[in-house]
Parts: sequence; C-alpha cells; structure tokens
Amino acid sequence: MVGRVALLHAVRGEHRAARPPVRRGEVLMRVDLDARGSSELYDESRYSDQGMHAVWREMRARGGLHRQVTPDGQEFFAAMRHADVREVLSNHTAFSSAYSTMLSVRGDGDVAAGAAIHLTDPPVHSELKRIFTPLMTVPATQRLAQGIEERMRELFDTIRGRESFDFCADMVTLPMTVTGALMGIPTSEWPVTGRATVRAMGGTDADESDYQRRLNLFEAHTTIMTVLGDVLADAPAGDSVIGRCPQTADVVDDPGRDVALLNAYAFLMGANPTIPQTVNQMLILLAGDDDLWSWFTRQDRTDQKFIDEALRWASPINHVLRRTSVDVTLAGTEVPAGSLVTAWLGSANRDEEVFPEPFRFVPDRSPNQHTAFGFGVHRCIGQHVATVGMKTFFDLWRENVRSVSLAGEPRHLVSNFLNGVVSLPLSVSWR
Repeated sequence: MVGRVALLHAVRGEHRAARPPVRRGEVLMRVDLDARGSSELYDESRYSDQGMHAVWREMRARGGLHRQVTPDGQEFFAAMRHADVREVLSNHTAFSSAYSTMLSVRGDGDVAAGAAIHLTDPPVHSELKRIFTPLMTVPATQRLAQGIEERMRELFDTIRGRESFDFCADMVTLPMTVTGALMGIPTSEWPVTGRATVRAMGGTDADESDYQRRLNLFEAHTTIMTVLGDVLADAPAGDSVIGRCPQTADVVDDPGRDVALLNAYAFLMGANPTIPQTVNQMLILLAGDDDLWSWFTRQDRTDQKFIDEALRWASPINHVLRRTSVDVTLAGTEVPAGSLVTAWLGSANRDEEVFPEPFRFVPDRSPNQHTAFGFGVHRCIGQHVATVGMKTFFDLWRENVRSVSLAGEPRHLVSNFLNGVVSLPLSVSWR
C-alpha cells in the first residue's frame, strides 16, 4: 500500500521543480481566450514569486468564469473573483470535493478520493471531521500553546547567533514544532519528515531531469508513508491525530484501501504549506520593507489582524479543484455536471471589490475575508492550531531579531497549486 500510493502520486507528477523567481514589477499580461480555452493558468513555468497576480487581476476585471485547458486537453473552468470562489467552496452539493483538490491530479481522481477527509463530501466528511475536531477546538489549541512555544524556542536556539543562513533549510522542522506532537509523530522523525514533506511539494533544482524529479517525489512520498505507517503500527495515543485515524476506517468502509493511512497522510500534508509558507512570504516582506519592520517591532504581541493579513498576502494555496455533481450556473456561466472547476484562492485574496488596496500589506486590515482557510464545510479544521503556531513564531522573531534582510534571491516553488518558497537566504542581527 505504501509504495502504491507514493508511486501514483509521483507518476502523476503533481508537483514541479523550482526555478529562480522572476523580477518584480512585471508588465501586466493580457489573457486571450479562444473558443477552446487558454492554458495560461495551468502553465507552471509562469509561477514564481508574485508573477501570476498580473494575470489574475486581468481575468478578474473581465468577469465571469474563464474556460481553460490543461496541456493534455482537459477543459476546466476558473473562478477568479472572491464572490465566485466563495460560492464554489461553500456549495458542496454542487461542487464536490470527492475527486481531487489539485489540477495536476485528474484522470480517475486522487487515490484517496472518497476516503481522506479533504476528499469527501457530507455526510461522510462530517462524520470524519467529528473524529478529529475535539483535538483542534479553541480550548484544545490553547492547551497546546505552551508546548508549541517550548519546541519553537528550541528550534530558534539552533540558529541563534548565526549572521546568515537559509531559513528554509535550517528551519525545516518549523511546522513540526506546531503539529508534530498533535499528529503523534515521534520527535526523532521530525527532521526526516520535515525534509520529505518539503520535497514532496516539488523539486528544488530547476535543472533536474523529469526522471530525477519523479524519483525524488517517489522517495519523498515513500518516506512519509513509511513514517506514518510505522506510527500507526505502534498504536499511537488516542489524543493524537494519527491515534484517531483508525476510526476513519469505520466511517469509510473500503477494505481495498488503507483509509487510516490515507487520512494520516492528508493531515500531515495539509499542515505543511500554511504555516511555513506564510512565514516565508512574510519574512521576505519584512526583510524588504523598513516601515513594516518598524511597525512590527513596536508591537507587544502578534494579533489576529496581522495573522489574517499575512494569510491573505501569502495565500499558500493557489487553487483548489472541485467537480460539479449537478448542472449549475456560476457567474452567469452554465457549467454542466461532471465539469472541473478551480477556485483561485490567491486571486480572490487580491480582489479589488473586497479588499481596498489589495496589493498593499495592511497589518491591521479589518474586515479581512481572506480565503486562505477556505469556506463552508471544508474550512480548514486546523486553523486554530495554525494560527497559534504563526502567532508564536512572529512573537519569538520579534523578541529575538533586531534586524533582517535578504542575503540572496529567494527561490520559489514552481507549482500552480502551492505558492511556496524553497530557499530563503537571510542576514540577521540578533538581540
């Protein structure tokens, strides 16, 4: 089972290699759609830094849905405006999650479709969610906060005093300081799991061959599945996510698949992008904006408004995929049942109709209806844990760092799914 799942993910090539970022200030690009549709949104060579925001802005201005096509000829619709994205994410009866969440995983759908929590619809999704929700309520998260801070302080100690370092490489276990104990993964496995989850998001070498990229993905996914399988075999505590995963097999009666393992994998990979990638994007911004850094250092604590704006700004997930289960009309467009529809979260988070001055970071922006955690029944179950983790990180960064600047160009993940940073060279002056 471990090898089969990992191999299918790798062979489908759901992630891409990183390349150096394009320069800022690029010329606004016009999106020209013919009768068949454009492949512009799918084209992963365009994705690095904030490079697609010009395209998304143009598409929002034109309104409606946008017909697109993948390189292999698969048509899909793209919702770019905040209202349309929210409708797609909120209306689970018309826009089903029980297929795939990623454009690059299509065909017969994701191997975990209908079994993993993020790839199910109510009532199955609701039953699965009830298994894990008690671990991630606001009171439960508050009980986790002290342990998160202690583990994160220990991680800070590993880089303290170093004037320059690659934040991504040296803080690879950052998300595990927040979710590792909650997941039930032994601390001895955090470094290897942290590296594997980063690698599973895509390659870091723009020159690697397609074969090497697929091999690396296979190895990363196999590592993750092996760690999770071993933890499950050791009967983890019931107050951990993995400890509760065996209960999912009672909800999803599918002897042909390891439902517990698929859900453990879903939670681990779901936790990986939001925390580190929001932090990465914010450090790039703080390192290059003296006014923002001055404001940041004057704060006593990191509040919710700052976290919400960081999530809006970073938008770690570019898009999520849904498939229509009925004929539906969206943004004036007739969408037949069985159609693929993408909700572009990164575009919605810059919608001029919802966010005044959307291309300016406003640390105390309110209201802030960002889409980073989604909407409706699939709103992120771990949002409270992620928020506590990010607040803790930014409080510790303010406490420990006098100044920060870029020591080199960040390298961005080239992926139409994840807005990720894979290398972040920093120069730091410590307090």
